[in-house]
Amino acid sequence: MWSWKPGPTHSPGRGCDVTSGSGWANSSLGDVRPYTITRGRTRSKHPLRMTTCLITRPTAHQATPLSHEGEELLLHCSGAPRSVAELAALLHQPVQVMKVLIGDLLDCEALELTNPDGPAADGNVPILEALLDGLRKL
Repeated sequence: MWSWKPGPTHSPGRGCDVTSGSGWANSSLGDVRPYTITRGRTRSKHPLRMTTCLITRPTAHQATPLSHEGEELLLHCSGAPRSVAELAALLHQPVQVMKVLIGDLLDCEALELTNPDGPAADGNVPILEALLDGLRKL
């Protein structure tokens, strides 16, 4: 049976409250519809691609109360950068749902965008040019 619990009193997408413990839940199925996780929002204000990499900030858990999905996102991004697509696969959610949740966590400064290869990636230009020259010769 469906049961309703009152949700947050502020408007969706504002502030740092990304809790999903409110809303519709089906006790017999156990699954929550994606639009309830995002509170009806379908887009993030952040231009995120599937390959965008994120990492958890050290102060992330002090910032805000988080939903189960938000906690999982932070856990998966701790220690190593993860892409949006990878996070969607790990949490078994559509990419667009992940983009909305990630946008909320970026707003709260719980996550930050990162380069997966780190600063050393910039030093690979000569190697990439040599590779490109080799491919052109094929």
